[in-house]
Amino acid sequence: MCTATYLPHTTGGFVLTHSRDEQAVRLPARPPQTDEFGGHTVLFPQDPQSSGTWIASTGQTTLCLLNGAVVAHEPQPPYRHSRGMVIPHFFSFVSVDAFVAEYDFSNIEPFTLLVCQSDRLTEIRWDGHRPNVQEKDPTQPHIWSSVTLYGPDVVARREGWFRQWLGQKPNPSVAEIRNFHQTAGADDPENGLRMNREGKLLTLSLTSVVQPGNAADGYMLYDDFTQHTRYEINLPHYATA
Repeated sequence: MCTATYLPHTTGGFVLTHSRDEQAVRLPARPPQTDEFGGHTVLFPQDPQSSGTWIASTGQTTLCLLNGAVVAHEPQPPYRHSRGMVIPHFFSFVSVDAFVAEYDFSNIEPFTLLVCQSDRLTEIRWDGHRPNVQEKDPTQPHIWSSVTLYGPDVVARREGWFRQWLGQKPNPSVAEIRNFHQTAGADDPENGLRMNREGKLLTLSLTSVVQPGNAADGYMLYDDFTQHTRYEINLPHYATA
């Protein structure tokens, strides 16, 4: 239940920004830290309920997961494991293509996984039956909205907000895209990018992964709205001791 935007960086690379929409009673997430998966050092915030995550980066590959695939589905638990574990599992595979071909998707609730690399942007939608893979243009902006939370009309409206905003911000900064995530659709709090449905379901955090052409400048910026905290951390591949 989330929103993600992708912007090509002015110097190459990209800025991926993710609004996490969840139940207000969800336990606070662990702030971004590094861990080892498949021989990779991975930076990610962690959900204490599932031990998984919704966004992570090695500094070379950044992943982002949204609930749902193409249309809203009826949950059919119990599932084999949380969708949040898909991202840690991904790093055990040598490539995106190997992950799609070899990963056991069975009995996992539908999701959309975005795989962002310096010259490739891959969208993987698991609908409960088969993974649907689409290569997106990494030189163009994109927006995704979780289909479990936002119906087709709302998704289209949000895409319109994004296109209108891009028309006003042809070369947006990191601060500007983060402001967009907090203000777009503010007159419609149930469907705006910083959403709030009667205080029960709302945007809990905002994360940006900045992976520019100058890779040494890559970082993750994380705001936890529930804890009123902000973290800015170098991407692990380039972090200094």
